[in-house]
Amino acid sequence: MIFELTVITLSLVFLLILFKLNSKVFQRFGLAFVAVLLFEYFTQALWLNLNLEPWSYLYLDVSWILTIGWATIIVVSLELIELYFPNYSEKVRYFLSIFIIGIVGFFAEWAVIALGIRDYPLAVKQGLSGILLGYGKVPIEALYYIPVFMALMVAFVRYWEMLLSQKPKKTKKRGKKK
Repeated sequence: MIFELTVITLSLVFLLILFKLNSKVFQRFGLAFVAVLLFEYFTQALWLNLNLEPWSYLYLDVSWILTIGWATIIVVSLELIELYFPNYSEKVRYFLSIFIIGIVGFFAEWAVIALGIRDYPLAVKQGLSGILLGYGKVPIEALYYIPVFMALMVAFVRYWEMLLSQKPKKTKKRGKKK
């Protein structure tokens, strides 16, 4: 229960701090949460989420606690990149975000593996190279799959942010003139 409460508390603290910088941070967090949740649902066969409290699971081993953690990593990284590199192009900020999320994500993956919360099914382990990093905990393939998967989620967040920020176009009403 300590892990679950720590993730919730850290997420709330980061979101409240970021809210002072960006009033739309909760919208961004909601989009990131949906992106990660969809991703975890469709890729649940690739990992095992173990040893969490029963209330932290939504479906099978899809955990809303881990979803909050990944969504927080995404949101904090996006906000930091926008804070420190506001004049860079959208493309450059996108790749900087993926880079930062990849680094933080690797250490997050290491932590959940070390805590016995994340593991991989036997079929996935057999397909991996067997080279482990982070004191023999994280497969080297994480250096590839974390940034690739996160790139998809950041693209999802940015796309929906752009759609939600567009102002509706006024259309001419057709019909009788008065």
